[in-house]
Amino acid sequence: MENARLNGWQLFNMSSLFIIGTSFILLPGSLIADAKQYGWLVFVWAFLYGLVLAGFWLFLSSRFPGLSIVQIAVQVLGKWAGGLVSLLYILFFVQLASWVTRNLSDFMHVNLMPRTPPSIFDIMILLVCAYAVVKGIESIAMVSEFLGTYVNLAFWIPFSVMIKEWDWRNFNVPYAFQPWDTLIQTRYALAFPFMEIVAFMMIFPFVGRRLHVAFLSGISVAGILLSLCVFFSIGILGVERSSHLVYPVFIIFREMEITNFIDHLEAVISVNILLIVCIKLSLLFYCAVLAICQLFHVKERAVVAYPLVWIISAYSFFFESIVENVDWIRKYAFNYIAIYAIVIPAILIVCSWLRKKRQSQGRETAT
Repeated sequence: MENARLNGWQLFNMSSLFIIGTSFILLPGSLIADAKQYGWLVFVWAFLYGLVLAGFWLFLSSRFPGLSIVQIAVQVLGKWAGGLVSLLYILFFVQLASWVTRNLSDFMHVNLMPRTPPSIFDIMILLVCAYAVVKGIESIAMVSEFLGTYVNLAFWIPFSVMIKEWDWRNFNVPYAFQPWDTLIQTRYALAFPFMEIVAFMMIFPFVGRRLHVAFLSGISVAGILLSLCVFFSIGILGVERSSHLVYPVFIIFREMEITNFIDHLEAVISVNILLIVCIKLSLLFYCAVLAICQLFHVKERAVVAYPLVWIISAYSFFFESIVENVDWIRKYAFNYIAIYAIVIPAILIVCSWLRKKRQSQGRETAT
């Protein structure tokens, strides 16, 4: 395994940027369409749910210090069953990376360069991420450490300018709020992105001190920022308009006007999206490459990373359009991602407990 050490601040930035990732460009419109003016509350209970899951993963990791989820699976379930579970996680990381790649290329193609094929964006972005993966997790962590502060300032300072367009009447839309029905209808927000971050179990072994505090803080801050993002979208654009837009945050920046000669700041949000999504993609790419290297005992990450570019690029065209992508997220994301975020970790905890109990009984019998 790579000989790298990460501090708590780096983990905080990586986890918060990972969660914000593609969520703040894809989810606001869907959440407002489903929960109307209460869409911002969805992210509140989603990040609280994410904190519970994070504690669950940290507990599993604490039982096997210094091991990733792939290594834990092999140690607990054995070579064959553990190897199968590891292969499933590798497939999962590759799928997530391909979906993130497609989300970014769709955004670039639809809003910025409609004449450029999405495959060009895919290959260019993935080659950059592959280079980052080869350089190692410390390089990705240092970049995220630098970008964390910049991205927040470049996003929230211009965003606050649009407060002048705020209208509290946007929160008075006739809608009978049913918490349980809304929770069921918007359960995809629990999975995307708060269950995807199970991928960080590949990174936990590199973190020294303050693992728990940094990881939980990153999830909390990201959840609060996403909730504020939806809240602002409702107050500025209104429920009706926001719910019919694929990228409401991008539209806010496009219509922004600070002075007579400073307007149309969509270039700012586009750069932010590119930077944040590249961090998320690099982390998922790294988790996939590291899992392959650990399972098959490959020493050179470059041998795995560059061929994987073409696999992820091809897989990213699994969905024909952004509409089909969003529809899949709403219908199937929670059930599918729960397998890797809840079911398999729970099986590993139960099996490790049974194995430890059996070993202790064997010692008692021997004595």
